[in-house]
Amino acid sequence: MVLAILVILACIFIPYFSKLREADRRARCADNLRAIMDGLRQYASLRNAKGQELHAYPSVIYDPAHNLNGYVAYSGADSASPFAKGTAVRPNDVTASLWLLVRQGLAPASRFICPSTHNSADAMLTNGRQVPANLRSNFTDGSHLSYSYASPFSSAAGYQMNDDSHVADFALMADKNPGIKGKTDSINGPSFDSQPFDLARANSNNHGKVGQNVLYADGHVAFQTTPYCGIGQGAKRDNIYTALSPIPLSPGQRPPVESNGYYGHEIGPSWTNDSYLLPTDND
Repeated sequence: MVLAILVILACIFIPYFSKLREADRRARCADNLRAIMDGLRQYASLRNAKGQELHAYPSVIYDPAHNLNGYVAYSGADSASPFAKGTAVRPNDVTASLWLLVRQGLAPASRFICPSTHNSADAMLTNGRQVPANLRSNFTDGSHLSYSYASPFSSAAGYQMNDDSHVADFALMADKNPGIKGKTDSINGPSFDSQPFDLARANSNNHGKVGQNVLYADGHVAFQTTPYCGIGQGAKRDNIYTALSPIPLSPGQRPPVESNGYYGHEIGPSWTNDSYLLPTDND
């Protein structure tokens, strides 16, 4: 009888405490994104003070001649500088762009780890030896980065990555894009009006596909149970993990923001407020 009571109590309290633990992890994850937002704003302010690109968020070299709208990830981590001649960091590297915050001491590597994942802060090892963040140029690999960043690389008319060019509900960062290769991952499969179970296929893996913390351009963070949570109205919103179009749109052109969208290394944000958060779990 006592054993039966204990089993019943365990069935009640174990899920309860698991739910509390995940709620705490979500809160700490949201706090990470707020801290990164502080770093982004500081970076933009420093660029502005130096008379460089006004209010610009971090980005490494853009190569419109050879990679007009696409992206790469995790290249050249051991390079001393992403901007030096002969660096191994490839142009249009979205993760090296984020590393600039770590490199300049504006956000520690630990802030880029969601506590609900098995990821770990980058140990910053070069040839087996730990080196300072300012002598490295990228996250070593995806196991040291839990978040995705709005790609800075696009030829779309009017698209800029700075602290005064986007509307409030532009998604600037979020829990990492799940991509398309996992057994349950399909970022452009479900439509905006799909049932929750189907929508979950396009949610981040960080929180068990229940949803994702999203950092918006105005600085607030919200936990969203659908990837269709960017610019728009009501449920008809931009899928933050896909591009609205496979090619940049013409000036003045605006597609239905709630379209499933497109994914690929060769494409980028296609419109002024098109959130395309990268890297993905596949990179």
